Amino acid sequence: MELQSWFLYHLVAVTDCNQVMQSTATGSGAYPGGGTGSRARDLGLRAQKKILGRVVSLNAGRSLFIDDATTSLLDNLFKLMERVAKSNPSLNKKQPEKVLKNIVKLSIKIGLLQRNQQLNSSDEVKINDIRASLRAVAMSVVSFYELEFSFDRIYLTRSLERCRTTILNLIKPHLTDKSQERCDQIFDFITYPDFLDSVFQSSELRPTLGLLVDDINKALDAGHL
Repeated sequence: MELQSWFLYHLVAVTDCNQVMQSTATGSGAYPGGGTGSRARDLGLRAQKKILGRVVSLNAGRSLFIDDATTSLLDNLFKLMERVAKSNPSLNKKQPEKVLKNIVKLSIKIGLLQRNQQLNSSDEVKINDIRASLRAVAMSVVSFYELEFSFDRIYLTRSLERCRTTILNLIKPHLTDKSQERCDQIFDFITYPDFLDSVFQSSELRPTLGLLVDDINKALDAGHL
């Protein structure tokens, strides 16, 4: 079963390079704003082209892309981060874009490690730990959304920190310090108290949170989380 990074599912899937190039030419609309394009998909395509341009292996003629289900999850997460950052003076308004880029880059790199068979048997244990941590976070998010007044920031923060630890344990032997910094930047933002409080306690953000929860429920129902 393919690795699922952070609390996404199927972030990377194998396809032919010409399909990716065609998607880049025809599917990248403006985001946010008037187009129909997806910010997550656009970033994913650009990141994979840059990364794969440096890959010299038997798999160099293959590429990775973000599927529609994960694109929806990432875009709704981005919308939440962006809206909170814009309304909260203690948050950097540029951080949501950086967090989204870091999620895409880190997930693609982990996917490449697995597809190039660079992960050993001990890494499989770490992968299982990541899956368990991601599922726990996903189920907590759903529960806090569906049950009124059930939000527990301390509990959710601890669950997210377990995710951070399990992902760092996997990537430290294989990726650079820069990749580890990307992981920390992701979790530093999403565990920030003001961000979590806004997401779960703001009535204005509840519709967008509901869309994210729908994406998570679909992943849980399909067995991807």
